[in-house]
Amino acid sequence: MIEMKSYIIILMISVICLGACNDVLDTKPLDKYTELDVWNDPNLAQGFIYNTYASVIPELLVNPGDPQSRFGGIGNEDFTDNVLSRQSNNIALDLIDQFYDAGWSTNNSYYFFGKAPLGNNAPIKQNSFEVIRDCNLIIEKVEASEGIPENLKPGLVAQGKMLRALIYYSKARLFGKYIIVDHVLTPEDDLMLPRSETIKETYDFIIGDLQDAAENLPLAGTVDRGHLTKGAAYAMLAEIALHGAAYVESGKDAYYQLSKQASEELFGLGYSLDTDYASMFNDYDHAFSSEEIILGQFKNTNATWCQQTLMQGLVPNMEVSATTGSPGLKESFLGWTEAWPTHDLIADYLVEDVDGMAKRWDQTSFFNDFQANGGYLSDAIYNEYRDDRFDASILYDSTYLFSNLVTTRIGGNLYYAESTKGTNRSTPSGYFVKKGIYDITGYKANVHSPYAQAMMRLGRAYLNYAEVMLRLNNIAVAVEYINKTRTVHGGLPELSNSLSLEETWEYYKIERRVELFFENDRYWSLLRWGKEDGGNVIPELNDKQYKFFEISADGKSYDIRNVFLNPSAHKKRFSIKRYLFPVPENERVLNEKLDQNPGW
Repeated sequence: MIEMKSYIIILMISVICLGACNDVLDTKPLDKYTELDVWNDPNLAQGFIYNTYASVIPELLVNPGDPQSRFGGIGNEDFTDNVLSRQSNNIALDLIDQFYDAGWSTNNSYYFFGKAPLGNNAPIKQNSFEVIRDCNLIIEKVEASEGIPENLKPGLVAQGKMLRALIYYSKARLFGKYIIVDHVLTPEDDLMLPRSETIKETYDFIIGDLQDAAENLPLAGTVDRGHLTKGAAYAMLAEIALHGAAYVESGKDAYYQLSKQASEELFGLGYSLDTDYASMFNDYDHAFSSEEIILGQFKNTNATWCQQTLMQGLVPNMEVSATTGSPGLKESFLGWTEAWPTHDLIADYLVEDVDGMAKRWDQTSFFNDFQANGGYLSDAIYNEYRDDRFDASILYDSTYLFSNLVTTRIGGNLYYAESTKGTNRSTPSGYFVKKGIYDITGYKANVHSPYAQAMMRLGRAYLNYAEVMLRLNNIAVAVEYINKTRTVHGGLPELSNSLSLEETWEYYKIERRVELFFENDRYWSLLRWGKEDGGNVIPELNDKQYKFFEISADGKSYDIRNVFLNPSAHKKRFSIKRYLFPVPENERVLNEKLDQNPGW
């Protein structure tokens, strides 16, 4: 915690990335702005605030254990049952995924403080307490400023409070209790600070900041895209209260009411579901103008290479000449695949059957007919009646990647045995991720591309509200809000109002899984549900047997087999202590006031 230097370099890259281009640095050389200059000019103060955005907002997508942070959050599903990652992959080498055990090291200070680089070429992550200090500076310096007009102060302070709330939430969902610093510390302060007394104290602090921020943040449409807004504050408040309710020691029902109220405030602000689900994630211009995205990160073409986005960790690595499979590729694409959808996830993309009911692919009349009479597998399971989000999110056999018809079947151009480059980046499940890949000619790591990532959107907010309604035993309203994303984004028939509470929960969890795939939700939702169910071992995260879906060369049969040669030794494991990350032991040695989380 050091004092702010006399001269500040304001990093305008964050302004470019957020799409808010203010000419605030045109009046004097970059290194000549004093602290007094910054906090007496609203444009310079806003520039400092935008710089803080760049330290806070990405943490909503990137897990702290993400070893590939340079790929824009590619590891956000790593701890879940949604993906097999390269840490757990190699069909040929049969590698054990010790990553999942090593990821919770009790001496990894990055988790607690956030100050280490992640992966080769990754940017140095700023210490979380430096970010908190920046938030406190915004709040205190703006309030005390004699140069910033009084009518502009509330909006600037509100951004500082929301940013502080978001960085604390990133830590609270990891550690529960965290060190609360609500003012700018000085050398005279005792810096050996304890964590909060309770988890609730940390969440109360976050919620208070968001409630204050919501009053003075602008409405969407009145500010540049990427700016914090009233809608973003309400949406995050609703999700944070929902998640916190599972962890707080008391006041659970009050948190549900907070989440319900914040959701309803949000719904009155004019956001609407985007009818083109795929383009929200696969087309920058569409995402930039989407009326569904409430809080997003928008990266400018001139400041962004493909390798700095999710795409680099999703696009396969294959030259035209490097596959012996058919059909021949029209163009090479040089990504560096790090994660693949699991066969387990694929099953939750439901199919509308002839009776009007949505079912898993192997329970439909289409599949029964295939088993009885034969034919092409694709007609039975990849047909037009499948959840629309399947095509938007999953790259499967005989679909297009860029200009190429790609095939994952035996003998196909992306079948692992047809690669002359080895199997290290080949799919261990039979599928690749499509969600988040733009249509780029000649894809390479160093090609420039804009990129948009939705941190919060209306579909997510609707599902948060549905979950609150389930907790409050209001099945009818829960079903109403599940149906919003299920029908508009999934193209599936509505759920019936006659479902039991148990049945509604089952469909809700399926809907949330496919709607929010690869948006850093699955892990936290499983933890939240596990805590609400008693804090036991979470079956979705423990001792999973992962499968490879292999289609025959003629496309008329298939085989499902274990991904690993020795599946009993290759599992993701979960123990109850993982509901919270450990406080680093080396930091506890330096600060005796830091207590440890249960089980560690």
